Amino acid sequence: MTDMPVLRERINEVDCKIVELMADRLEIARQIGQYKMDNGIPIRDVAREELVFQKYRDNAEDLGISPDVAEAVCRILVKDSVDEQAANTPNTSGSKVIGIIGGKGRMGRWLDILLRGDGHRTIIVDKDTESTIEDCRDADIVIISTPIPTIKGIYAELDAICSEHTVLTDLASIKSSFYKDLKEMSQHRKVCSMHPMFASSDRSMYDRNLIMCDCGNSEALDTVRSIFDNKGANIITMEVEKHDRYMAYVLGMSHAINIAFFDSLVKSGFTYKELNSIASTTFRKSLDANKSVAFDDPVLYHDIQYLNENSKETWNIFYSCVTELKDASLKEDRGDFVDIMSKGREYFSE
Repeated sequence: MTDMPVLRERINEVDCKIVELMADRLEIARQIGQYKMDNGIPIRDVAREELVFQKYRDNAEDLGISPDVAEAVCRILVKDSVDEQAANTPNTSGSKVIGIIGGKGRMGRWLDILLRGDGHRTIIVDKDTESTIEDCRDADIVIISTPIPTIKGIYAELDAICSEHTVLTDLASIKSSFYKDLKEMSQHRKVCSMHPMFASSDRSMYDRNLIMCDCGNSEALDTVRSIFDNKGANIITMEVEKHDRYMAYVLGMSHAINIAFFDSLVKSGFTYKELNSIASTTFRKSLDANKSVAFDDPVLYHDIQYLNENSKETWNIFYSCVTELKDASLKEDRGDFVDIMSKGREYFSE
């Protein structure tokens, strides 16, 4: 029987080979990135990525190892490759002067790092900065990254002082309180709106969704989009008036479900430690999402609920569904309960 020290040494040798192969793969990815850059090919090729993921799964199955583990490893490698290519792709939109209103906040700081890394010059406007909103007068782009209730007023202020060529945009999670103003403003000014569907802690944009909202000025939309192209993100364009109806579900309802879940746990009489110690796979996944929500910004989460003009409609649907589920769960006849789950399967199978 082989001794444990010998087996561990063999593991160490294999681990070294794995890391060396990772380095080789990354170097090839750099060369692919250079080829893409020279030939005007976008960094992301989602169809190709899916083929690579499936190949890992197929190979894993042939070798008797977990396809899920193989795919998870592959996704990390692909993300690393795309991030490397994005980092080494020069800015093709030209160096711009970009003002960030609220540039000392979490998302503002993230933007500042990203933009300066691409060779843009940033003007940071916040409570403790020397620069003021007046300094953005001749900026190429001004991005508003402040609490949602302040954005309408800041747009009005920028509209009054900025030159005609300046593009105005924002990062707000909810647009209900000002999107009509943007539609009106687009008649005389370059304006659009955007929404990063990820946290400022996500340094990589790989496979993150970035929503670009069309307010009626295509030039503004193209200008802002150009500074985020080839960063590995999924850029989705939609009309600004449609944004908040989507967010009522994607943000509002998902937040509400998580808050209701952990509020129920708080009122259950069981401690978190007790429940976590006997957690099922589903419960543990729910806890991970719950904790993420519980430790986020409650003021922002309230604004996402309160300031969305679609929230009442979504809450009515949510309340109706919970009531139906409650009734179906407490009946001996399983029919209604099975029907609810069957409809869910159909929905996710589209």
